[in-house]
Amino acid sequence: MSFGWSFFCNIARFFSCNTENNYNTTMTDVKRAITAAMAALAALVAAAAVTAPLAVRWEMGRNEARPGQYSSRFVIKNVSPSTLGPDWQLFFNQFSRTVTLPDASPVDIDEVSTTYYRLRPNGYYTPLPPGDSLVVEMLMGGTFVNVCYAPMGGHVVLSGDDAGQVLPVDIALAPLDEPGQWRDHPAYPDGPWMYALNATVNNVGDAYTGNDYDIFPMPKQVDVEGGYTTVGNMVTLRGGSLMSNLFGGALSRPKRLLKTLLRQRGIYCASGQRTVITLKLDKNLNANPEYYALRVADGSITVTAAGEEGAINGVLTLVAAIDHSKDRRLQNALVIDYPDLRYRGFMLDVARNFITPTDCKRLVDILSYYKINTLQFHFTDDEGWRLEIPGLPELTRVGARRGHTLDEHDYLAQIFDGNGDPDDRSQSANGYFTTGEFVDFLRYAHARGISVIPEIETPGHARAAIKAMQARARQNPLERQYRLWDDGNTSAYTSAQGYHDNVLNVASPDVYLFLDKVIAELQAMYRKAGLKLKVVHLGGDEVAQGAWDRSPDVQALKQREGLKTNHEVNEYYLRRVVALLSGRRIRVEGWQEIAMDHSGQVDDLLRPHVAGVNAWQTIGDKNTVPYTLANNGYPVILSGVGNFYIDMAYSWHQYERGLHWGGKVDEFDSWSALPYNVYASVRIDHRGYVVNVADAAQGKVALDKPGNILGVQGQLWGETLRGFSQVQQYCLPKIFGLAERGWNARPAWGDDLANEQAYLDARHQYNLKIGTRELPLLHRMGYDFHLGAPGIKVENGLLYVNTQYPGEMVTYTTDGSEPTMDSPRWTAPVKLTGNPRLIKAKAFYLQHSSVTTYCWP
Repeated sequence: MSFGWSFFCNIARFFSCNTENNYNTTMTDVKRAITAAMAALAALVAAAAVTAPLAVRWEMGRNEARPGQYSSRFVIKNVSPSTLGPDWQLFFNQFSRTVTLPDASPVDIDEVSTTYYRLRPNGYYTPLPPGDSLVVEMLMGGTFVNVCYAPMGGHVVLSGDDAGQVLPVDIALAPLDEPGQWRDHPAYPDGPWMYALNATVNNVGDAYTGNDYDIFPMPKQVDVEGGYTTVGNMVTLRGGSLMSNLFGGALSRPKRLLKTLLRQRGIYCASGQRTVITLKLDKNLNANPEYYALRVADGSITVTAAGEEGAINGVLTLVAAIDHSKDRRLQNALVIDYPDLRYRGFMLDVARNFITPTDCKRLVDILSYYKINTLQFHFTDDEGWRLEIPGLPELTRVGARRGHTLDEHDYLAQIFDGNGDPDDRSQSANGYFTTGEFVDFLRYAHARGISVIPEIETPGHARAAIKAMQARARQNPLERQYRLWDDGNTSAYTSAQGYHDNVLNVASPDVYLFLDKVIAELQAMYRKAGLKLKVVHLGGDEVAQGAWDRSPDVQALKQREGLKTNHEVNEYYLRRVVALLSGRRIRVEGWQEIAMDHSGQVDDLLRPHVAGVNAWQTIGDKNTVPYTLANNGYPVILSGVGNFYIDMAYSWHQYERGLHWGGKVDEFDSWSALPYNVYASVRIDHRGYVVNVADAAQGKVALDKPGNILGVQGQLWGETLRGFSQVQQYCLPKIFGLAERGWNARPAWGDDLANEQAYLDARHQYNLKIGTRELPLLHRMGYDFHLGAPGIKVENGLLYVNTQYPGEMVTYTTDGSEPTMDSPRWTAPVKLTGNPRLIKAKAFYLQHSSVTTYCWP
């Protein structure tokens, strides 16, 4: 089935791109699409003849089975009609763990590449008859936290070597129902924990009553007046002269955006209509170009803005108000509004796991709707290169494909997940943006008020580029080599993600020629989109210690340039790249490491060229980084893991997807961020303990230069993503807090952090606004979202249940089985009988369901 889908995806991908962008159609595009489609079809035919002879089930044992290790097992069943000899291998993915097998284990397990494992029979293996099962006991290093840490991505190779046939196999996951199977955590969301949370955010019988302009982010001033303005199916739209629109006047983009958004809602523009919408520009209105005023009064709707950005903001507020009104009867009102922070960003990682251009546009729609104005496009990392670069086809031919391989000569090893097939485009492991698709995407985002900043991760996190250029050197020896590595480097290092070969050889001139080539092609794409590439994000984070210690090239560079440490080598790299970009009139952004621990001389050199620094480390001892950098004169984009890492799990529940190293991040954590007091932004720390926010800033670096807080940004890293549905569930409703805090940096509950009741009251209203207004709207728009779990309390033999939002349905079981829509529905306290060992409950709302809450009475 996956190969068949790959065939149709290749055909659809080509025609959808080129019918919209026929100016990009070339014979090369045609030949590539047909070749890929035919290859996928041939694979479909071949795969139809053979199925995997194994069925695989993974069972979690318990954490701390031995100190620092958890127990687990594979149950591998022979489902073929023949006895299974030793000539097979099972490959699978999981986050990197040391694997310990018992003595005389019938199989060996080794890590082929980071997260990519091979299990194969050894001398203790005996042939497996049909219907029999092989049990493989394992001890894994670390702690099992949630389902993202379970094995996945299974495929079988029917040979004792790497040349055999590759067949996908699903790895079934046994239930995770027993304490000890996940992290023992002080904030584990069991029944009582969730009951206490839900009781504070959803008091029974409450309803949220907001006006039409009570949207996310909340406007600064809304004065509701008497009467209504009806927006029917037809309106008259005025704004900007014909000549100014033809020649790119400042109102042409907001006017086109408004037409597009109205048309999507079945509202069309024509002259002579009763309701008239007028867009105006008044540069004397306010110094902030994002400032606007919206006036709705008896059939007349006027957006007056200080600049083009303000007009776009006014358009977005008007459309959101229409969406929140009843039967499109807008309350007459005056709205005065502007953002506190000019940078409101979102980083999307399509490198680790690919998100298609169509789905990226859907994400842009929702980002724009909530006035996020910048998208950091993370298209390259260790695990993938996802953007076609003319003249360097290996970047996507090798770097945008992952599958079964031991040498990575033709494509990358299967990392994170997949089915072993590097050409299966239904898998998030594979795929990339063509130049035409990226140009189209740039235009699409710009039309909706979003600037796209490309990120080229360097000098670390560069493994996909390195592997691609190594393939180029092998296969095209007569072409420009772009040697990004040092053949003589024997340095032993391990990156944060477990790689040993992911750092550029910054002493090589080829590195700078490569970057110049990539950036030149990016500039060409932006020009084709009618835009200017103003900023490139260089990454700059997590360069592994020791990566250059035994590099002959770098040692020679040190001697030649008088560099003493690897940090100075990194500074050398930064200076050269900044100079390269400056020559192209491009400024630099990067993660916090690009601005840390420099001498005053280096800081003075870098600062004028830095457009923004993403300060992400707001937990532990380095939570002073954001204000230290701001005080040192760098423009800081608050990107703290504890509030804005969207890929962190909503909770420490075993079935909540997401990472956990930075704690949990839910919609309350993003909303609780305080740009001018980052120390009080996190209320439950990454270890699960409650933070005393009133005292959190004591002894910490104070913010002396608040003007250097440029904005906020949410990060959606891709390690745990497997499709666009998960992108939506991670983002919604977390993005509401991000949007709110970027627009209104001062919180609704005031600056008195000792007044906890004010915070709780504001959080209660925020939650009801999400549940009763925003989620129903998103549901009508066709978006997926995350639903919080119900709470369970047993008191005096009675079962009590509560939910995050009014109107949810909850079903429950008392026999340990999984609740479904058909299970008993909780509506009132239930008398328990028989002393149940485990009670489960699940919430349902707007055709969405929560994870299951567990309660051990």
